[in-house]
Amino acid sequence: MGARILSFVLGVMLGGIGWAIVDPKGPAGARLPALDLGMFEGHRAFIGWGLLALGIASLLSAVLPKGADVKAARKGPPMVDFDALPDLDAHHDGETPADPLRLSNSPTPSALW
Repeated sequence: MGARILSFVLGVMLGGIGWAIVDPKGPAGARLPALDLGMFEGHRAFIGWGLLALGIASLLSAVLPKGADVKAARKGPPMVDFDALPDLDAHHDGETPADPLRLSNSPTPSALW
């Protein structure tokens, strides 16, 4: 719920800033001070419409309902078994390691490292 509230607030902020860049007229025709874009002044329309689109997308993601319940959609066990032991019959590049549980040839760390 907190993510939806933050998304809504972000959408309102981005939409407001985008609209202030595109059309800097305030309520009742009052003129807002122009936002200086510096060297990006030539891209004012693209920046303003881009911020407005991001604001609308953020508002829609906060307001529209999510899809089906994710927990109900999963029908089987997880794809990865993190508790599985390494396969001792598997060989790396056709070589048999000296220690079957050691998978790399890098030196083992010592107490001096």
